[in-house]
Amino acid sequence: MRKSMMTIVAVAATVGLAGVASAGHDTNPSPKVATYSYDLNPVQADSVANSQADGSTRVKQLPNGKVQVTVEASGLAPNVPHAMHLHGVVEGTDNGCPGPSADTDGDGFVSVLEGVPFYGGILTSLTSTGDTSPDSALALTRFATADADGNLYYQRNIRVSADAYAEAGTVQVVVHGIDINGNGAYDFEAGPSSLGDAFPLEGTIPVLCGGIAN
Repeated sequence: MRKSMMTIVAVAATVGLAGVASAGHDTNPSPKVATYSYDLNPVQADSVANSQADGSTRVKQLPNGKVQVTVEASGLAPNVPHAMHLHGVVEGTDNGCPGPSADTDGDGFVSVLEGVPFYGGILTSLTSTGDTSPDSALALTRFATADADGNLYYQRNIRVSADAYAEAGTVQVVVHGIDINGNGAYDFEAGPSSLGDAFPLEGTIPVLCGGIAN
């Protein structure tokens, strides 16, 4: 049974959440340290070039009313920023991460909007600096950049609003950005994003997803 929460701190601290996470998501469930971690898995089919990354996420309660979010990933597009968000959905929807079958229009890619029924809307933007609200969802210059080998490490302490999280069992971490043609930049060769013609598909397409509800 899902437990409602006022903040993600309450999620991490509840024994109920630890019980859910230990069923395959939490590698070290402990109400005492109020932390949980889980794997990030590829969203796209392996036929999508340069899409098969992997990673993990850890969320830890801090004593100052904040949470510490850590994301580690490898196999990402190198030398480009990767938008990352905490997503969540309301009760009665799929509550999880999409896979290749979410490509409902048959174009070979799982777009941002095709993933929304699974991982829901943005709750928090995991930017490296500045605002962390959904308003910063596409602020690519403020997201972490993968190194020359495609490795990314992100860690930031974030204060979470009291009304941002309504359901403990719905929080997902989604990492975006695939350099499909391997030219070292996000461009429009694969077409525009499902979010609008002003954004390239490569820069917004989900690459990794993971969370409590997987």
